[in-house]
Amino acid sequence: MFPEREIYTPEIGPPGPMPGLNELFSKWGEERIRNLVSRFYDRIPNSKIYKMFPKELTLAKQKQADFIIQILGGPAYYVQNWGPARMRMRHFPFPIDEAAREEWLRCFEEALEESDFEREDKVLFNYFLDSFSKWMVNQKT
Repeated sequence: MFPEREIYTPEIGPPGPMPGLNELFSKWGEERIRNLVSRFYDRIPNSKIYKMFPKELTLAKQKQADFIIQILGGPAYYVQNWGPARMRMRHFPFPIDEAAREEWLRCFEEALEESDFEREDKVLFNYFLDSFSKWMVNQKT
C-alpha cells in the first residue's frame, strides 16, 4: 500500500489549534474557499510538483476544498465524504521533501494573494498552511 522507502517524520508534530482559524469559514464562505482551492490547483500543472497530482484535478479540488472548509470552521464535508482526514498518512505514497513543500506553499500563496480576503486573515491562513505543510514532509532532502 505504501512505497518501499523509509518515511521521514519531522521533529515537530501536527499543527495544533490556532486561534481564529475556525472563524475563517464564516468570513470567507464556502464558494470563496472553493475558488481559492481551484486557483491553487490551476497552478499545479505548471509547478515543479505536478507529477504528484492526477492529470484530472476535479476530484482533488473537491477533496482539498472539503478539507479546508472543515478546518476553517465550516461543515465537516471531508469526514462525511472521505472519512477521517489522516492527511499525513494519505500522502505517504508521495515523496514530499522540503523543496516540494515550498513549491506547494508557493502555489497556495499565489492563489491566496489573488483573493480579496482581509490581510490578517490571509496571514493566519498562511501560517496554518506553513505549519501543516511542515508536518506533511515525509522525505529528508
